[in-house]
Order: sequence, then C-alpha cells, then structure tokens
Amino acid sequence: MPKLTCPVDQSSIVESKTSGEESFKCDQCDGIWITSAALESLEDNAASDEMVKGQRQFGKRVIDHLCPHCGEQMIRCRYRGYNLEIEACPDDAGYWLDKSEDREIRDVMKRRDSNLGRSASAEKSWHKARRGEKVGILQRVKQLFGFR
Repeated sequence: MPKLTCPVDQSSIVESKTSGEESFKCDQCDGIWITSAALESLEDNAASDEMVKGQRQFGKRVIDHLCPHCGEQMIRCRYRGYNLEIEACPDDAGYWLDKSEDREIRDVMKRRDSNLGRSASAEKSWHKARRGEKVGILQRVKQLFGFR
C-alpha cells in the first residue's frame, strides 16, 4: 500500500483500528482515514438491523484538503444531515474523520435508531386510536420513552 498522508497537516498516517475497524491514524492531529466499508460497519454496530440509513452526505462542497486515497480535493459534507461535518473522498473510497468524529457518528446512529423506535411506537399508537382501541396512560408513557 502506498504511503498515505494526512489531509490536514500532511504528516504520514499509520495503520490503526477505529471502533474495531481498520483505519489509518495521524499521530499529529488524531484524525483518521476510514474506508466507506469500514464506516458502514461502524454505523451498523451502533444501530439496529432494521434501521434504514438513507443518504450519508448533505450540503457537499469541495475543499482544499487532498484525499489520502486519490490525491484529489476532498468533499466536505454534513453527515446524514446532522450538524457534523466530515470530509469524503471524491471517488467515495473513504472518509477523513477529525479527532472523536467516529464517536460522534456512533452517537448520531444511536440517536437516530432510538428516535425511529419512538416514531414507530407512536405510529402504532396512532393507528390503534384511529381504530378505536384504548391505550392507557402507563402504556403511553412507556411508548414515549421507546418501551413497548
């Protein structure tokens, strides 16, 4: 494998593990290069199997940082529409995550999974109410907090 360099400070990045996934880490800025497949796996480990993930990149724009994989200018985007900006390879080979952004991605996926669970529970209650079925207050409180 060719020598990879950090897009932030141009120092060498070395093989590492990020949340159990193969990655490359910059010892200077603590950023990491993670492949698209490894990011997918990181997301899968933080969410339920039933969760539909949808689009990953919103508000894309080209930036001056050069991709460690292809050497082209990277794309900065908002991760899944959240207030978390990450950089992507223009060829979709991987992502540059600044320090602790891997943890932020896991947190986003866990929140999305939790919110989708509450949404499904609320939808089920709504359908029961439409059919005239009674839902008690205790059941409503449980559903509000994602319990079924």
